[in-house]
Amino acid sequence: MPQTIQSQHIQKKQENKPDVTETTLHVIYGSRTGNSQSAAKLAYDYARHLGIASEIHDMNTMNPASIANMKNILVAVSTHGEGDPPAVAENFYHFIHSDKAQLPAETKFSVLALGDSSYKDFCKTGHDIRNRLLELGASEISPLVECDIDYEENAKKWVQQAVEAFEALVPKTIPQSKKEFAFEINRVDSENDNIFYAKVKEIKRLTDARFPKRTLHMVLSMEKFADDYQPGDSFGIYVHNSRLLVDRLLKQLKFDGSTTVETAKGPRLLKEALVENYEITVVTPLLVEKYAKIASNNNLISLISDKALLHSYCETSDVLDLVTDFPGTITPQELIDLLRPLNPRLYSVANAPEVFPHEAHFTIGLIEYTQKGRHHTGVCSTYLSDRIDEGDAIPVFLEKNEKFRLTEDDSRPIIMIATSTGIAPFRGFLQQRLNRKATGENWLFFGDRHAQSDFLYKDELEEFQKAGILTRLDTAFSRDQEHKIYVQHRMKQHKKDLFRWIDKKKAIVYVCGNKRTMGQSVKDALEDIIASEGHLSKDQTLDYIQNMKDEKRLLMDLY
Repeated sequence: MPQTIQSQHIQKKQENKPDVTETTLHVIYGSRTGNSQSAAKLAYDYARHLGIASEIHDMNTMNPASIANMKNILVAVSTHGEGDPPAVAENFYHFIHSDKAQLPAETKFSVLALGDSSYKDFCKTGHDIRNRLLELGASEISPLVECDIDYEENAKKWVQQAVEAFEALVPKTIPQSKKEFAFEINRVDSENDNIFYAKVKEIKRLTDARFPKRTLHMVLSMEKFADDYQPGDSFGIYVHNSRLLVDRLLKQLKFDGSTTVETAKGPRLLKEALVENYEITVVTPLLVEKYAKIASNNNLISLISDKALLHSYCETSDVLDLVTDFPGTITPQELIDLLRPLNPRLYSVANAPEVFPHEAHFTIGLIEYTQKGRHHTGVCSTYLSDRIDEGDAIPVFLEKNEKFRLTEDDSRPIIMIATSTGIAPFRGFLQQRLNRKATGENWLFFGDRHAQSDFLYKDELEEFQKAGILTRLDTAFSRDQEHKIYVQHRMKQHKKDLFRWIDKKKAIVYVCGNKRTMGQSVKDALEDIIASEGHLSKDQTLDYIQNMKDEKRLLMDLY
């Protein structure tokens, strides 16, 4: 009986599908850094080269309901961190997962899923969109292709396969080019057009020197910087690998650093390429799997067969660990072809520019740990702590985040939930509210390891309290007692007041911190509080939270 009802429901949905005659190929992209946009532009150009009328759509600006009139669809979309859609794709993503989404009968599609394989679910947004299009009755004309940050080759293959699959179905309604098509990605690297060399005005340690964890406060001079920025925006910092780490890697592999290798930027000396262009402090499951095909190490084959063990290994290992733990025969060129490009590191703006004119402040946590008898550091950790001094100029670029900004309604209460360096934008928010003499209440939940060392900006927060701008401050220092306490525990301790702020006062909730260590826990705590205090079912709670997101009252910046 259930199967009969289900089949009737599906048949009814199919009957209600609009009958659309379409001779246009629609290329839709959701791109934060420009990679998805580059792939989409190549697909658009190739389709028109073949004589197929094409249109290109940005998820950030398009009306998502217009897919009801699209029968031929290509989607190129990135994933932000651990499986979330990028902010520019959120509206499209949520719309197609809603009951409002509708597609024409016999819709065909293909998806290019981009991400960063240092995260577990690095292409999840693309897979989610693919699965939803299938649920809506569309047919996949060419298989989904995944791309890591070195995306060009896979993206070009997808473009050729997917567009040529549509070529067999879609009438050619525009003149076909007789020239040979150049299959090259023209990267839309917005940051490369806006590099600014900022002078370091101040760099100091925020944490207690008696504790191992180091967090820095850095101030950059932004005089003559042409663009506006706000707390919630980020700046990318271009970094280089430690020459000491590169030397150790070359020694382990018995490579000559003066060997010439081919890179994406042309011929380079091996050592300089490793210092300036390639990621060696991070190992991903995808990189390990590629290395396994070259190294032919039986122990490595055992590692990649156990996904949990593989992810655990990658979390605490770098490329030097990989080639040391699992030696194999590899050439310098194979090593370069194996490695991912070295990307800039993004840091949130931690000040209000109107309070500190011509300055950008940052809160930077250093990645440092000892593993297998060797001191490991993040690439930006050694760059900023050991190789940059006050007075030096460093290349940066602005990445705006319009969807994580302090509300312009100065009477609206806000709730800020942060751990560790996630406090950065909230320091700026509080400066802005004080400067604007805002009347809205402000509640901060902040967590880290030790109160004595890791209470970042403690003096400033206490001054905000004295000034009456910080209404409530609740802290959770996980390692100051036998049983660890985190921000989600503090949230639940104050669940009645928290729900009253959210439900009655219509407070905006901002969450900023590490995806792996606090993101999901805070989401779960918020869901539990709304369910219990609002006496809501699971579905009602999810609807409540979705309404908060739709009303821009739940904003998250998780990294």
